Amino acid sequence: MVETERYPDKRGGSHGVRAVPGLIVVDRACVTLDTSEVTASWLEIDLSRLEANVAAVRRLVGPAIRVCGVVKADAYGMGALPIARRLAAAGADMLAVYSPEQAAPLVGAVPSPILVPILVMMPVRRIDPDGALAPALRDGRLHLTLHDAAHLDDVEAIGADLGASVPLHLHIDTGMSRMGLNAERVRDVAEAVRATRHIDVAGIYTHFAAAEDDVAFTDSQMTRFEQALDDAANVLPDDLIVHAANTFAVHRNARYHRSMVRVGLGLYGYGPPLMEGPPRVTDAPTVRPIMRWVSALAHVECWPRGASVGYNRTHRLDQDTLLGVVPAGYGDGYALALSNQAVVRIGEGDARFEAPVLGRVNMDQVVVDLSAAKGPVRCGDPVELISNDPEAPNSVEALARMAGSSCYEVLCRLSRVPKKYVEGRGHCA
Repeated sequence: MVETERYPDKRGGSHGVRAVPGLIVVDRACVTLDTSEVTASWLEIDLSRLEANVAAVRRLVGPAIRVCGVVKADAYGMGALPIARRLAAAGADMLAVYSPEQAAPLVGAVPSPILVPILVMMPVRRIDPDGALAPALRDGRLHLTLHDAAHLDDVEAIGADLGASVPLHLHIDTGMSRMGLNAERVRDVAEAVRATRHIDVAGIYTHFAAAEDDVAFTDSQMTRFEQALDDAANVLPDDLIVHAANTFAVHRNARYHRSMVRVGLGLYGYGPPLMEGPPRVTDAPTVRPIMRWVSALAHVECWPRGASVGYNRTHRLDQDTLLGVVPAGYGDGYALALSNQAVVRIGEGDARFEAPVLGRVNMDQVVVDLSAAKGPVRCGDPVELISNDPEAPNSVEALARMAGSSCYEVLCRLSRVPKKYVEGRGHCA
């Protein structure tokens, strides 16, 4: 059956429709979405799913193990303050950021700052005694990290300037070759810390390099970490927070859990499907993605066979084709590498269909093929650029594979996209 529809033009008339089997087309004309009061695209972030994911991790590790929620890089692009608030309300014992700049909006949030401790993971060499972070450091809500022996003098000076004891975590390098104390010198450093006046050792940790796909190397890192702990046992506090496991290690083996786990990707609903090979914790509760990236068709138009699409003419139409424009592009975080290979999903419910991306991804828009539409397609129809269904062809994991990237990068690219926080609005089906 050939379906046709007439689209009104801007003069109040109508544009003729050419009937093409299986396709609704318009003669070089369309209705363009009035975007004067419309957000071009936005992230829909389900905070109730986030809370459920915290509970899932808690069930996995058990009540005796603390959970640290990682909210660095603006909570992986999803908005650090709203995410941190919900994590704290859901029972996270600690939060982790990379830099003082990332910590400041959390500890200084008005009207209610984040009260759970926040670990800053980069080496901090100075804190302004009159700055926004000073009160949180004085009352123990801000924890710093020690990366090398020379850094110890800087941390002691911070404490002296503030007239307080700095809660400090010793970061042990066991195989990342990035930052951190030499595992064989942990005892020496711990003894040096004991001689200071303004430092309290609150924790000790390492960072796994490849827990998702190299269990042998992860085990070797854990063995080095455990040896360092044993060597320094009688000079470290008994109530030390010991942490090593990231999302992947949490799902690998309880050996990695120690007294706290640091989970970022898993709290946002990603990670476990990417793991390669055994072992895995059996009967682990499922975590579900909390984010969708949604938009609406801004333009719909039929283009003739032979037309080239987009910059550098990387796609040529082999038949008359109805194309749509989605107002999101690489400037928003939709990777250029997805050109000519990704799909978006258009519509809702039974009318939803997949629309391949044609041509190169633009700075602010992508062109998609609407040929698979199950009925008329109009400007304003909903578009899902990224799904919260891990099995969907436009899931974070699927797009990361297409782009030769990672879930971390796909998410962090989206930091500039506006956010809408919802409760319990799943769209997986």
